[in-house]
Amino acid sequence: MISEYFKMAIQSIRGARFRSGLTMFGIIVGVSSVVTIVSLGEGVRQQISAQAGSVGDSLIVVRPGKKTEARAISFDSLRNFTGGAGSLSEKDWLSTEKVPGVASVAPVGIISGIATYDKKEYTGSIIASTENLPIFLNQEVEFGNFFTSDDANKKVAVIGRDVAERLFEENVPIGKTLTIRGVNYIVGGVFEQQNSGTFATINVNSAVVLPYESAKEISSSIQILQLFVEANSPAEVPEVSNTIRATLIENHAGQEDFTVLEKEEALEATNEVFYQLTVFIAGVAFISFIVGGIGIMNIMFATVSERTKEIGIRKAVGATNHQILGQFVMEAIVLSLVGGLLGIVVAMLANGIIRVTTDLQPITTPMVTLVVFGLSALTGVISGFLPAAQASRKDPITALR
Repeated sequence: MISEYFKMAIQSIRGARFRSGLTMFGIIVGVSSVVTIVSLGEGVRQQISAQAGSVGDSLIVVRPGKKTEARAISFDSLRNFTGGAGSLSEKDWLSTEKVPGVASVAPVGIISGIATYDKKEYTGSIIASTENLPIFLNQEVEFGNFFTSDDANKKVAVIGRDVAERLFEENVPIGKTLTIRGVNYIVGGVFEQQNSGTFATINVNSAVVLPYESAKEISSSIQILQLFVEANSPAEVPEVSNTIRATLIENHAGQEDFTVLEKEEALEATNEVFYQLTVFIAGVAFISFIVGGIGIMNIMFATVSERTKEIGIRKAVGATNHQILGQFVMEAIVLSLVGGLLGIVVAMLANGIIRVTTDLQPITTPMVTLVVFGLSALTGVISGFLPAAQASRKDPITALR
């Protein structure tokens, strides 16, 4: 019986190809949007995990803002990730360097400003840090060199590939000068292309990194986004973390308005942010499913009205309400399933384009594909039931009249 319903559904869809294509459009958009967004989120998460795995186990991250437990889908984790309430100062950085067991510390300070060169402007991240930063970023300098401790007061800059290409229109602008707030900085190095996500909250490709002391000429108050701390050994990390926490609490007049994270905790916090954002954006894209379901329902109501005579004849020759219901529900399911398959194909094509044209590497898991495909089938059942129920309740005499 189901095979007969399926054949009748295919015949009906073929009879109105253009209308069926428009009906499936909402489902196609919904499926492709959700699969693409979730694939991007999963790809970034795995890239971050790979990048974090290459950083030493002695890493400790200090961020402003007290860590709170995020519940369900909320912005708590995002506030934790970006700082939230609280701040870190240069005093905190210097105090952390003096903690026993600390091998090195690299502050990540943010400066507001625009880099200019030959009447061209580039709006990106202007970062103030020290010579230790590359250790924590696990990012090589492809051309030139990163500044050293001897360059702390020099006007030098290390830039990302995107800055080099857009501001200087070349890959190796070593020796050229960019201007930030009227101060000239000579480009001393260019980072290699960053092809993965990072839990360091820094996009190296679009960053201009300056020596911290030299950057004070641009801004007297540098906002420290986070501190990267390297312990002498992984075994000392718990003790060093506790000492840093106690030291900073003393600096902050007894308030713990900051967060000290070990490597795995920092990775977990970053993954939580991307998970929250992925679920939120996928939820917005899920609206397309609702729109697609409403479209299928409208078309099915129109189909029932157009095929009133067919329904009357079928019921007059013995078709039951259950058979009429099954016929029209099957048509809605077929429309949604075909739309789901096409949506998955579109998502795969979109992921391929993203891989080729950007630094992102979307990863589509079988589980995500099956869940989204199942949702498209469920959308067909729900949106087709009311029109099918209306068709099954039609009186054959009235329908034939």
